[in-house]
Amino acid sequence: MKLEQIDGFPLQEPYFDGKTWVSPFNFLEDVRRQMQLPQKVLIHDVTLRDGEQTPRVSFSVDEKIALAVEMDKIGIPSIEPGLPVLPEDREVIRTLSQMKLNARITPLCRVKQEDVDAIIACGANGMVLEFGINPYLVKYAYRMTVEQLIEDIIRFSNQAKNETGMYVEFMGWDAFRIPSLDYIKRFFGEILERGSIDRITLADTFGMAHPLTMQFIFTKLREWFPGVPLGLHIHNDFGLATANALMAVACGADEIHCSFNSLGERAGNAATEEVVVALEHLLKVDTGVRLDGLARVSQIVAEVSKVRPGRNKPIVGEGIFEIESGIVIHILRMFQQTDLGKGALLPYPPELVGRPDVQLVAGKGTGRNYVEMLLAERGIQATEEQVATLVRRIKDMAIILKNALPAAVVEGLIEEVCGTRAE
Repeated sequence: MKLEQIDGFPLQEPYFDGKTWVSPFNFLEDVRRQMQLPQKVLIHDVTLRDGEQTPRVSFSVDEKIALAVEMDKIGIPSIEPGLPVLPEDREVIRTLSQMKLNARITPLCRVKQEDVDAIIACGANGMVLEFGINPYLVKYAYRMTVEQLIEDIIRFSNQAKNETGMYVEFMGWDAFRIPSLDYIKRFFGEILERGSIDRITLADTFGMAHPLTMQFIFTKLREWFPGVPLGLHIHNDFGLATANALMAVACGADEIHCSFNSLGERAGNAATEEVVVALEHLLKVDTGVRLDGLARVSQIVAEVSKVRPGRNKPIVGEGIFEIESGIVIHILRMFQQTDLGKGALLPYPPELVGRPDVQLVAGKGTGRNYVEMLLAERGIQATEEQVATLVRRIKDMAIILKNALPAAVVEGLIEEVCGTRAE
């Protein structure tokens, strides 16, 4: 069957390519002209550092090295392996820096002399120099002045650049609770003018920014510091991390800090798998990451961390490609008879992110379409009455089990109702 226009409205690139079908409104001229999208977004993965700060999570040296190698295989371009103040992390940083991976090894570096010296000694080719820049934090938690902090950032960034030529990114955390735009402009302006900073990154440490706030702040940064690469580090305390990451990119940020399975403090960081797929799929912005390897790395991280994503976790949840609802299965069945195929019912094809195909499950939501499809696949002839009886029996059993029915239970019901055993 040839796919035809409906009421004169054709499906076309970039929102439709025969396999994927996303919202065409993402690509309307009125929408796109509000964006300052970079050609490519750098994914800076913090699983091995911020992810390990998840309570009850601990990685060994060998585990960190193995995870970094897996990330490198799928094209993660920048990996944050830990803190140089820790002896185990120094070993990880040193080992990874000597392995000549494609990924840049970019450890977190406190604004301290011993951290800077350790990163240089380890041979890392980059660092994320970081400090909380909220003036209340600087005064009451660290007992120092903002002027002292600025001078230290300038001094340490210059040292790292002059001694090794390494990439230096400065990340100011707790940046979104500062009650002064002028303060942010002055702070970053001074370190950019006198320091050796390749990129400035703002951290929404507590995930408190509204998407329109994110738009406003990054538009201001782009206005204040034209040509300076911008990054975002963000947590998911209000469930806004991925949305705000996309908003920052739409306003010119070209780096996002994120972690696999959203590991990290409290509600975690923006999830690497979510950010990558959303950028590539919804905005058509290149990340250089192999999407079909995301599920594998997610599963390895889950095994090592002992923190398993929820079944309905976007991209990597075990249950997101299971379908039970009779209404949905009916639509799926109809789409399969057209050139649109079953992909028209999905947000993205499972194989895009390295996942197995859609699985239909028998449960309380089961309807006639599922049973007819199941029987047809098994080559079993059944009357309308038998189909209706089988639907009812499946629903009743699902209520008892409080779950989808195991395959053996379904086969048993088919044999009881239809008088033949499913193959």
